[in-house]
Amino acid sequence: MAHTPQKFPSSEDILGFINSHEGEIRRREIAQAFHIKGNDRIVLKKMLKELVEKQAIQQRGKYYQRKGQLNLLVVKITGVDEEGYLLGAPEIWPEHEEKPLIRVFSKANKINQLNPEDLALVRLKDPKALEAEFVRKFDEKAHRVMGVFELDGEGGRLILPEKRRKIEYIIPAGQTFNAQHNDLVEAEWIQGRRGESLKVTKILGSLNAPKSISLIAIHTYELPHEFSPQSIELAEKAKVPPLGNREDLRDIPLVTIDDEDARDFDDAIWASPDTDPKNPKGWHLIVAIADVSAYVTPKDALDQEAYRRGNSVYFPDRVVPMLPEALSNNICSLKPQEDRACLAVHLWINQSGRLLRHKFSRALMRSAARLTYTKTQAAFEGQKTDLSKDFIKTVISPLYGAYKSLCVERDKRGPLDLDMPEERIYLDEKGQVAKIAPRPRLNSHRLIEEFMILANVAAAIELETRQHLCMYRVHDEPSLEKVDALREFLKGFDLSLPKGQAIRPKIFNHILEKAKESPAQGAINQLVLRAQAQAVYSPENIGHFGLNLPRYCHFTSPIRRYADLVVHRALVEVMTNNKDTPFSYTLPQLKAVAEHISLTERVAATAERETTERYVAAYLKDKIGESFMARINGVTEFAMFVTIEENGADGIMPLRLLADDYYAYDQKKQRVVGRRKKRIYTLGDRLKVTLHEAEPLLGGLTFLPAETQKKAMISSRKKRWK
Repeated sequence: MAHTPQKFPSSEDILGFINSHEGEIRRREIAQAFHIKGNDRIVLKKMLKELVEKQAIQQRGKYYQRKGQLNLLVVKITGVDEEGYLLGAPEIWPEHEEKPLIRVFSKANKINQLNPEDLALVRLKDPKALEAEFVRKFDEKAHRVMGVFELDGEGGRLILPEKRRKIEYIIPAGQTFNAQHNDLVEAEWIQGRRGESLKVTKILGSLNAPKSISLIAIHTYELPHEFSPQSIELAEKAKVPPLGNREDLRDIPLVTIDDEDARDFDDAIWASPDTDPKNPKGWHLIVAIADVSAYVTPKDALDQEAYRRGNSVYFPDRVVPMLPEALSNNICSLKPQEDRACLAVHLWINQSGRLLRHKFSRALMRSAARLTYTKTQAAFEGQKTDLSKDFIKTVISPLYGAYKSLCVERDKRGPLDLDMPEERIYLDEKGQVAKIAPRPRLNSHRLIEEFMILANVAAAIELETRQHLCMYRVHDEPSLEKVDALREFLKGFDLSLPKGQAIRPKIFNHILEKAKESPAQGAINQLVLRAQAQAVYSPENIGHFGLNLPRYCHFTSPIRRYADLVVHRALVEVMTNNKDTPFSYTLPQLKAVAEHISLTERVAATAERETTERYVAAYLKDKIGESFMARINGVTEFAMFVTIEENGADGIMPLRLLADDYYAYDQKKQRVVGRRKKRIYTLGDRLKVTLHEAEPLLGGLTFLPAETQKKAMISSRKKRWK
């Protein structure tokens, strides 16, 4: 439901609004959302008090939040109690209340990280509990925040890049550090007034400068983006090793296939018909991967930097690499006509794509060509390229022949067939968004995927067969709760998930195939994706549900993933049986590594997604008031979510902004219905929408139905990006 200015909200309206928010929300923000002014605020205060007394919501000072929400607090460790538990005092607490001492415990034995005076993020067991679970430790950076400075009189305001809602703090006169309007700054709490005002301590650059948008994510998520002098020195001293005992692959025309703007090339491939008469119409493949383990040894400065990052992070305007560029873009990059150390796997498959045998080796290679996906596909299809006919016949065509066989095995295996569209942001020379377009999805992309999957499977088989520890890439089957929730949702579209059967990817593939006939295809695909478990790293194998494989690991990208580097080290040990350089991880240590890199992967994915959303909002900020064709891909009690057809941008249509009627939510039919005019908006509907707001700092877009736009009050929020 949503509120219109003609009607005061009910308790249910207010409760629903609070429940729709992640985190805490102030009373004044609730009043603003429902256009409550003057003496009506007293009524609102009373209604909130009643909701708290009924335990429908939770209150902390001037803040409210939904019941049962994760209660996160920052506490300062003060000591231990008589039972040995650590005690902490909240850093921020209502002024009229005495700060309680909260007992801090940990389920994962991480409590020894904390000492007196340390700051820690903890999760309260319930609103009135004096016990909390330790989440993570804060360092000195916990006292600092990053945001955009806006001039306001002699002082200013700091606008935080929070996704859910706009948060701002006062910067008093004399505490601005000479920051200019729209500067990205770091600030810290003024002593004695934490939670109220800040002082600027560092200017990071102008918000309008190139690469400023990714800088927000880098600082928000504290992504390591500077390398130690020791690691840079090691990287710059690295040299390609001599052939020695390595296999010589320099005469084999291995090629790299990547995007046009790729800078590091860590995998190369080759294929040829198998000459073994016992394998008619079979194939011999080689996947060669940069031998990063030859340059990054356990616990050296490079290894420490790579482990800390866990993976590279890719933004539209930059890459935050896992390894210094002297390695990632040079000595480890498989550049054409240059000798490079590699870890290669020979793979023999039959006509149906089944892996018959494999062999790993440390090798020296020389890439025959740096190809792109578009050029490779064009050459195979007979389009004009700068590649010779002989090269296409002897190098490219066999790759597609092997790929055709691999597709037979893939179809037989039946992995989860979720081919989600992906948008790509193109920047001009000034670092501004030139266009947003769907990322092309060619057979050349799929070819590389199938080659890499096969190599990854072979790596897992090799380590398992040799009874060696392996860093698996595992993907559990969906939980019964998620499957049941998806089943209920699909009923509204006459789609069903069978009960009483083992959950297999083919069940979801059947739904995805049926969904192609539905206008809500995009939403159904998203919900099937959300029903899946999170893929993670682990030394304990449970298989990979999505790929429908009994064993799987990551081997093919050691330049940008630490997991692959760990697998390379294990493979090198089993290949060489060199006891002088044993695998440097015990099982408990490998579990700790797995947990760490699984976390850094999720942080990187979030940072990349939020940066893309900010770029999209920045691109559309000059198009406020313009209309676009869109599809409704989500419906809730308080908003509809839409995707713009021409560029894939996602936005929200808050029901409270639809001034033409008062809309009620029909969960069963996934729609909202106008109470007076009976206008209906249903999941999957295609409609024309008008851009109402674009907030690049927050990465948010707000739309309204174009047909009701004349009745809505349009406010163009462009000032921050002028």
